[in-house]
Amino acid sequence: MVTTALTKQKNKFSRVTLGTRREITIPESTVKRLGLMTGQELELRESKKGILLTPAERKKIPKDQRWFYTLKWQKMMQEAYEDVKKGRLIGPFDSAEEAIRALKETKV
Repeated sequence: MVTTALTKQKNKFSRVTLGTRREITIPESTVKRLGLMTGQELELRESKKGILLTPAERKKIPKDQRWFYTLKWQKMMQEAYEDVKKGRLIGPFDSAEEAIRALKETKV
């Protein structure tokens, strides 16, 4: 059975569907507006009228380190981890000069 719920934001409604495994997809516009990130924990509060999802309190990340948690950077990190797992690397090197020479000679 699939259940559909309506959410209200600034007098606008979004319709989301509860899937067979109890998952919902939050509209992209809502994700962007609230600054949500994939994998981020949400708190679910129940009431007689329905449910309310709110972002779980985030740990305070120093301002100069927030770039690391952006979707773009996380995607690049995942790609780098995949490269390492598949052995797509060069090195190690005994000197900086040797590393620079190898980088210049490597075709990407």
